[in-house]
Amino acid sequence: MIRSVNVNNAAKDALEIFQFDQWLRFYFIKEKGDELWIEIPDDVLSGIEEKQPELFRFADMVNNAVVDYKRSQENVCSFVAARLDGQKYESSILPQVFDNATFKVEMYMFNVWLKMHESHLDEEYMDFDGWLEMYKGWNSMDEVREYRDKLLKSGTDPQIPTCGATQ
Repeated sequence: MIRSVNVNNAAKDALEIFQFDQWLRFYFIKEKGDELWIEIPDDVLSGIEEKQPELFRFADMVNNAVVDYKRSQENVCSFVAARLDGQKYESSILPQVFDNATFKVEMYMFNVWLKMHESHLDEEYMDFDGWLEMYKGWNSMDEVREYRDKLLKSGTDPQIPTCGATQ
């Protein structure tokens, strides 16, 4: 099997997994007693399996499970490691992704978008493709591109938590 060494592609794949996790937690968290659980309806799971088969395994893994910030980060990191590190990409690539300024800025920009659009996203359910389409539109705005470029040129680390070195 030939594994890619393209850091930019690996960053896009990892970013999509982080975004997918955010989407799941945004719409499918239920409170049970003192704990938060992810509960994805069967029809949504079927849609994920059909539209995003590579992400379905992640949805299935976290479905009907307790979730908190630490577990979420561990789930994402282990999924990224299992699906990308040494599988799709050479094992030296993922650590480069998580240290990459572009990846960190993109994670930051996604979180900015999410905070800015939270009330709109909360009004009615939007599937993951809808989220990505809306984000893509926002991302293409001149002022957003200028802000991203400014962050990249400044060299300032936006301090987005990511996975540590994968093994």
